Amino acid sequence: MAKTLLCKVSDVRVGGLKQVETGDGRKVCVIHAESGFFACRAYCPHQGFALCEGSVDGTTLTCLEHLWQWDVRTGETLGLAEERLEVYPVNVRKGWVFLKS
Repeated sequence: MAKTLLCKVSDVRVGGLKQVETGDGRKVCVIHAESGFFACRAYCPHQGFALCEGSVDGTTLTCLEHLWQWDVRTGETLGLAEERLEVYPVNVRKGWVFLKS
């Protein structure tokens, strides 16, 4: 299974978000929830607002532009959101966060 390096674990505090760009140009939002690391597309499917400008509470990611929310584990919509969020599987190993592909 191929892995793509996203960032160091220490780059994203618990409850924090970080936008990274992969070597193939894909923009990803890395999420450090209390339960671990997650990743999703970097922009809200609603109007393209940067999700790393949003907030995470538990496993709920909120886009601050129009308050759409998703479960970071599954991409399922919560609250006002009308469209699923594309989420990506990650692996944490030896202090680094990798995107599984």
